[in-house]
Amino acid sequence: MLCTAYPAFSQVERGDKEVSFLGYYNTIVGEDVNPNASGSLQISYGNYFTPALLVGIAPTLRFYASEDRYGDMEVKTDFSGSIFFNLNFSTTSKTVPYITGQYYQWTFDIPEESEFSDYSYINIGFGIKNFINEYAAFNTLGTYGFSLAEDAETALITVMMGLSFIF
Repeated sequence: MLCTAYPAFSQVERGDKEVSFLGYYNTIVGEDVNPNASGSLQISYGNYFTPALLVGIAPTLRFYASEDRYGDMEVKTDFSGSIFFNLNFSTTSKTVPYITGQYYQWTFDIPEESEFSDYSYINIGFGIKNFINEYAAFNTLGTYGFSLAEDAETALITVMMGLSFIF
């Protein structure tokens, strides 16, 4: 006997909201970039303007290892965030693939000798939400970011995983 009280697929409608709790790893890559990596915890909030289009914001607490002035490693934190859209390829299935576009700000603590755009990226990516029930999904996303710095020779690669809830 099958239980059909809670179908395990998305039923997104216009006006629905989504909150996601994601953890991720990212790294900056390029010719003259020292090895680096950071982890982050992100909470995103978005609104479905259509069953396929989600637009939202995603404040992020980023943590990373850095050398202090004595050469010792220490863990630092700072605030970053993005404005994003997700475009779902499906809106009524258990597995919902989507593409994303983001404006991502690596940090808001900009050194005096730098420009704001030196830490800004335009990200594109692909994700999959696997619904556990009608309202919750395991969310996996990968993005590639293009730097907005004037003489940019770097890119940003990000892999995210977490849970999304629709209400």
